[in-house]
Formats: sequence, C-alpha cells, structure tokens
Amino acid sequence: MPKPQTPSLFELDPPEETTPCSHILRVAFESGADQVFSYLCPDEIWPVQAGQRVEAPFGRGNKQQTGFCVQTQPLLPPAQDPEAAVLPFKLKAISAVVDTAPLLDATLLELAEWISNYYVCPLGQVLAAMVPGAVKRSAGVKKKTYLHLVPGVDLAELKIRGTLQKQILAALEKGGAQDPESAIALAPLAERLNCTSQPAKALAQKGTVAFTTRHELPALPALPGELLVPEEQDLIINEDQQNALNHILHEVQQRRFGVSLLHGVTGSGKTEVYIRAIQAALEQNLGAIVLLPEIALTAQTLQRFKVRFGSVAVLHSGLSATQRHAQWQSIRSGQAQVVVGARSAIFAPLATLGLIVVDEEHESSYKQDSLPRYHGRDLAIKRAQLAQAHCILGSATPSLETLLNCQTREVFT
Repeated sequence: MPKPQTPSLFELDPPEETTPCSHILRVAFESGADQVFSYLCPDEIWPVQAGQRVEAPFGRGNKQQTGFCVQTQPLLPPAQDPEAAVLPFKLKAISAVVDTAPLLDATLLELAEWISNYYVCPLGQVLAAMVPGAVKRSAGVKKKTYLHLVPGVDLAELKIRGTLQKQILAALEKGGAQDPESAIALAPLAERLNCTSQPAKALAQKGTVAFTTRHELPALPALPGELLVPEEQDLIINEDQQNALNHILHEVQQRRFGVSLLHGVTGSGKTEVYIRAIQAALEQNLGAIVLLPEIALTAQTLQRFKVRFGSVAVLHSGLSATQRHAQWQSIRSGQAQVVVGARSAIFAPLATLGLIVVDEEHESSYKQDSLPRYHGRDLAIKRAQLAQAHCILGSATPSLETLLNCQTREVFT
C-alpha cells in the first residue's frame, strides 16, 4: 500500500509544453556581440529563408529583438547527430518572422560576411546597415481596401433593393472584379458613387461581395519628369573611347570578373563610355550599379541616365524615407535595372548584376565614417567579384592604390 503524501501548500508548475521544431536558425542581431546565435524554429513558423528578419528572445531578460537569419539547417535527432544529445544548453525558439521575403540574397549575405571579417565589425551591424531604415520600417506603405464579387453568386437572382448597392454590384461586374487579384479599390468607388462604405458592408453581410486588403507603396520619382530634357542620342566617340569601350564590352559579354581603370581628364567623355557599357549589360538582361560621389549627385547627372535608360532607381541621402523605400522596392522587384547613387547604393538588391561603375574613384566621400566602416570602391570590386560582373573605376586623378593594382594584379586593366 503506497504511503500517503501530505498535499503541498503550493500549486505545482505545469510541465512546459514543447513546440515541435525541425530546424535551427542562425541569427545575427544588431548588437556589439561579434557572433551569431542559434535558435529553434517552430514548425508552425517554418519556412524561413536566409536574409529574412525574425523576432526572438535575446539575453537573460528574453527581451524580443529583431535579427537577420543568416543560415538554416535541419535539426537532426540524437541518433543521427550525437552532439545534440550532450549540448550543455537549451536552445530558445524564435517568436515570429518579420518579412514575407528575404531582404538580402545569397550574394549580399556573402558580401556582409566579407565586410564583417575584413573591416572587423559584428555581422549584425553590417546586415542592419545594408538595408535602409525606411525599408525596415516600411515607410510610406499604406493599407488599402479592395472589393470584389464572390465567385459563384448569380447577380440576376439577387433581390437587392438599395440603389447604391445595385450601383456597386454593377460597377464591380463592369470592372471585372471577380476575384482578389482583379478587385477594385473601395475608396475611389465610394467617392465616385458619392456614398460611404456602408452599402458595400451590407453587401458583404449578404455574401455577395468580399473585401481584400493590400499594402501599397506609392511610386514617387526621385527626379520629377518635367525636369527631364531629351539629349542627343547619336554621340560620336573618339578612338580612345572606342578602344576602352571595346575592352569593357568584351568583359561584360564574357560574364567574367575584372576591373578596368578608365583614366581620363574631366570632360574627356568617361560618362558616355559608362552609358554604352550599361546599355550592353541591359541587352544581356543584366543590371548595373553606378556609384557617384555625394557631391556629384546633381539633377543634371541623374537626368542623363534617366533620359538614356528610362527606369532608373536613385539612392542617396537627399531622398525622403518614402522615396527611398519606393526606389529600393523598384530595384528588388526588377522594375529598375540601373541604380545610381552614393556609396550605400552598392547594397542595392539587384538580382542579376553585370556591371558596376565607380565614378571619381579617388574621392574620399566613398569612405564610410560610421559603423560599419568601409570603402565603397573596395566593396564595389568585391561585389563584382561575387557576382562575376565587371567593375569600372573612372577618374582623372586615380588613387595610388588603384594605379599599383593595375600594375601588379591580373584582374586590373
């Protein structure tokens, strides 16, 4: 007979519920800790990709922090992974995934690793600097409500008495709003019919129409269209320009990494060589990044690229948060294949990169004086190497290190 036990005065803590986790994430936080941390990923949150941001408890206080996922790996059972059975600590689990898609691709993540090692800076701080703050906080994004007909509903059999409700149904039918993809914005529709959203809500209660929500970002041009003045397209280049262009075009067509120094005095036509090289890259469905010193980002300079290529994204400190976010999203979506900007434009999320131009490569403004400290020209060369792209360094007074590299390194010409 078991010995009776005296009941405790205190309730026993219920056993912890274990959430199924099949993957481990490596997360880098924007902190002074020069390391990445391992977290479990609950199966209900999976999948998570490298380059996405996640929320996770960090430190002794388990304060929720946002960090970048830099690696994912499956969690093997102890039978397949003997080290897992003897871990002296228990992994925490992430709480949520912040982004619906990765903000950084594999090439940019590899570039971040190189920056962290070469410039001795924590990886989390590097990753945080590569994505503009306007993008991380979704600056300018507005939530809009759309309306569409419920599939399978026969409008002829409906007994709708309200005049406004009938007008809404007619507008949706005429506009072809049959599903969420073809839905019509509610606000302009209500304004056109001079009514509130109440008739639409009444139709939704009857199961006739349905609402859908979209998060939209207004496309704000960095340079107003009225400032664009057409320029002469059929410019004639001299023999020296043609020789330099022929070499660059050959390298771009071969998709081979290399660095070309375009040494010419001011006014010698370096920009025209840049433009024709970019045109060749675009013909191969490759993107291009043009880095300019901050002082050179004038309307006249930007206009020349805008007129020649049309869809050009601009990234520099003079943009508002909404403009910067809109320009970044246009690059990420592939709408803009040419990026013009200051040193931080080297982190532009171009999917396919064929050419990088660093104009006035000797300028000291390419040096970043806050964490992470880096040189934009050197990052341009490194990113070109990772993407198997060609890099052009243009200057009337090249830096001594560039001249020395041209004499001693095979990839420099």
